[in-house]
Amino acid sequence: MVTFKDDEDGTLLKAILQESAAEVLVFDAKTLQIIQANPSAASNLQYPLKTLKKMTPLDCLAPEDGRPFNTLLALLGNGKKRRTALNAHCCRRDGSRYPVEARLFYSVNHEKPVFIYIANDVSQREATRLALAHSESDLLAIVANIPGMAYQVLRNNEGATSLRFVSEQSAQLLGIKASILRDHPDRFVKLILKEDKPDYLAQLEKAGGVPMSFNWEGRIWMEAWKDVKWINIRVTQRETPNGQTWDGIMLNVTHSKHSEAEIRRSRFQLSALTAHVETIKERERLHLAREVHDDLGGNLAAIKIGLSWLKQRLPAGEVVLAQRTDYLDNVVDQTIESAHRIASNLRPAMLELGILSAIDWQLQRMAQNSDITYEFKAPDKNIPLTPDATIAVFRIVQEALTNVAKHARATRVKVKVVLSQNELLVSVEDNGQGIVSEGNKKTGFSFGMLGMTERATTLGGELSVQAAKRGGTELSLRIPLHTLSVGSAK
Repeated sequence: MVTFKDDEDGTLLKAILQESAAEVLVFDAKTLQIIQANPSAASNLQYPLKTLKKMTPLDCLAPEDGRPFNTLLALLGNGKKRRTALNAHCCRRDGSRYPVEARLFYSVNHEKPVFIYIANDVSQREATRLALAHSESDLLAIVANIPGMAYQVLRNNEGATSLRFVSEQSAQLLGIKASILRDHPDRFVKLILKEDKPDYLAQLEKAGGVPMSFNWEGRIWMEAWKDVKWINIRVTQRETPNGQTWDGIMLNVTHSKHSEAEIRRSRFQLSALTAHVETIKERERLHLAREVHDDLGGNLAAIKIGLSWLKQRLPAGEVVLAQRTDYLDNVVDQTIESAHRIASNLRPAMLELGILSAIDWQLQRMAQNSDITYEFKAPDKNIPLTPDATIAVFRIVQEALTNVAKHARATRVKVKVVLSQNELLVSVEDNGQGIVSEGNKKTGFSFGMLGMTERATTLGGELSVQAAKRGGTELSLRIPLHTLSVGSAK
């Protein structure tokens, strides 16, 4: 029972209404005319208090809410309800609407019965709810279009583990419906190939028995399709109020795996082809070197002997003929020297004495033809390499020294050969201008590096180029010894 007299209770009630954030309307039970309204109601509805007292609550409600409102008033007036609640929309003076949660009371005082309407504006809460629903819808739409299965694993604070969420792609990826996989995560383990299952189980044990809570890649057998799939699992872990949560995605990487295998196969074939081409080139070089040295060299020697015989038999006083003969003899000497140089370039004779002698010979040639000094550190005894390995290592060092002479602008180069039980290490270090950026590399230099890399790969090793500690560039060649030694050659 509410009264509106100027006694102590009435004053207190008016003070409460004045400060309340909820909208409060008091209206006549018969005419529905508003008798009292607090400032919150006037502010939200955008009407002055004097104007509100000429209106009824129906003037403030959306038309579709009028009938439910009258029905509730009738129930209250008949005494069938003492209070009731209503979800409705109020209309402001400018025509805009906002949702409210309202409560209705029926009160009788000594003058006349009234209804009391108390409402809270829930527009912000409704907007938040709609935003969350929209965000969830967007998230599900995104998840539905990713090329894999999204899932979420939860270990709650009591230690219980569950698959909290599984996207519908599980049926396409694993042949298991999302609802079934959520209830039976062990169904996934049964799909894993026997060869890959030990690795998965080991990872599972490390993860404390939480399924699919770790990064893993392996194969599964799809019985329905009689097919093997490669799948990749990637997860991230985070702490939540409910416990530890793992957000994961499972992808079908079969195509990528097949592509990788094809690339490896192509790479192997390319390396084999490169090795074959290099072998043929070296054989051809050897053949040409022998042709130049034996045939051309022999013919030039015969010409020199013939010129010497003619010179000895020239008539006395034939100065012009003698000069001409001397000139031709000098040309033959230069040609013999060129033939020796060409033969050495094609196939250095020092290779027959071993890789260390060949490298030392190449360093001496570089020093003779440039202002670059060198330092050579190597084992005291020669290294027993197969002929193909000897040629390959020599060509790599030869190309590296050529690059130093042409591009490095160096004054000193250091070559170091280290032999261990497992590998052969060859390093070429200069004090030049350092590594040139990709954009400034010359095409020939790039192909030279590519050729060295291919030779190293053919030998089962690796080639690296990096900045030297004291400036300049350091090239390092590492090759497993078992691919190089004579004893391992077949």
